Amino acid sequence: MKPVRRWRPALCLAAALAAASATLPLAASAQKYPDRPVRIIVPFPAGDGIDLQARLIGQQLGERLGQQVLVDNRPGAGTLIGTEAAVKAPADGYTILLVTTTFAINPSLHPKVPYDPLKDFTGLIQTTAIPLIVVASNQFAPNTLPEMIALARQKPGQISMGNSGIGTAAHIAMELLRMSAGIQYVHVPYKGIPPAMIDLLNGQLNMLSTSPAQVMGAIREGKIKALGVTGAKRMAQLPNVGTVIEAGVPGAEAYAWIGLVMAAATPRDIVARLNREIGAILAGPELRARFNNDGAEVIGGSAEAFSAHIAAELQKWGRVIREAGIKPQ
Repeated sequence: MKPVRRWRPALCLAAALAAASATLPLAASAQKYPDRPVRIIVPFPAGDGIDLQARLIGQQLGERLGQQVLVDNRPGAGTLIGTEAAVKAPADGYTILLVTTTFAINPSLHPKVPYDPLKDFTGLIQTTAIPLIVVASNQFAPNTLPEMIALARQKPGQISMGNSGIGTAAHIAMELLRMSAGIQYVHVPYKGIPPAMIDLLNGQLNMLSTSPAQVMGAIREGKIKALGVTGAKRMAQLPNVGTVIEAGVPGAEAYAWIGLVMAAATPRDIVARLNREIGAILAGPELRARFNNDGAEVIGGSAEAFSAHIAAELQKWGRVIREAGIKPQ
């Protein structure tokens, strides 16, 4: 008869205790999270609409977490400075990065970027989606997108389209519209919307593509006219302005979106908690009304859904950039 090896259960128990103890620091950190301020890195200047969104969400998130949420503005290099700072931050749940469509555009636009959107980050939540709007000078004959497309086909390369710079969502979206409609126009990149608006108002620029919030006041005052929007449906604020689909250009839909991401290695229970908290904030009537007033649609949803959206946008805009031969400034 073989002797009974009574040491085996003891070893199994010891191994189980060791495995359990290895997970204790992570579990304990998740249970007490957060025990210090949380930071939202915003790769844009303080005071603009994107920064305001981070501050509005951060204020309410801080109240729900019982800890201060700080907004850390790191503008520059087409959002790469702030994004690189987030890449280098610990994956401990205390650093959140605000991202926009540029997050999915940059990897295809620039030969080298300091981050991989899918490997270095995980989606936290998409906050909003904003259809872009094509506006025109009052001196420009077309009043709708179909009329503009018809004119562009008659006079290829003779009408001008401006935006706030090469590689912006407005620029890439108009390249998608151009390719989808089979037209040509002169691309005029500006350093921001204010100088573009000056040229649009005096008729030196025919058209401008941008976010609705930038031009809604001028549209309402009759200083410029709206030709169309790039969303799948009409905007409630501009019910008489048609979409690219109505203009006979399906597949040219485009949105400038905003969302939040975290380091890929962030504990999943922390990501899940922040997703729930921010989702509840976005569902609030006050914040929803504020964003809707600027032409933004509140999205929310799961962290996984936002990660999938980023992956799809990488593919979509990468194709447009390659086919249009777009190069950075």
